Amino acid sequence: MRRPYPGGRVRPNRLALSQLEQADQDRKVELLLEPIDNHLRAGELLDPAGQFVIRGWPLTVAGLCANAEATSNRYSYLGSPLVAASAELSMVGWDERRILSSRRLRTRRSYAAAPAVLILKAGFGLLATFDAPHYSIVWASYNEGEAQRLLELLGDVLDNPYYVRTSR
Repeated sequence: MRRPYPGGRVRPNRLALSQLEQADQDRKVELLLEPIDNHLRAGELLDPAGQFVIRGWPLTVAGLCANAEATSNRYSYLGSPLVAASAELSMVGWDERRILSSRRLRTRRSYAAAPAVLILKAGFGLLATFDAPHYSIVWASYNEGEAQRLLELLGDVLDNPYYVRTSR
């Protein structure tokens, strides 16, 4: 039997509260976040040994964290917020030149790239999202350590030879 607090109130059951809080959080995810499933490309085969992950600027811990936070505030995956950063993946019809000169990356002064196999072996996921060649690099958890690990995997920051300055 629960002992009353001073004044006759009943002490709350901490386990029940944490279960209610988790259920409340799950309902918020369902109500507020759009499932990324609506934007997955079906039937696309990933060849980790032959494909490169290419990420444009920002290539900083803060920049990657901001991208992952924005994604997690908008999309869910498997019932939880999707913690992921955007990238492009080389594939048939999308070589490095075409990716770097494409609408999405030609406005980025710099980029970094790594073999997809390195990204996967390090425990990150790769989801074919939105229009090709876009992929989401899925993090195990949202923290600066994950961003730093991803930056180390992507390696040196290179100048984009196809950079086109936009007018402001």
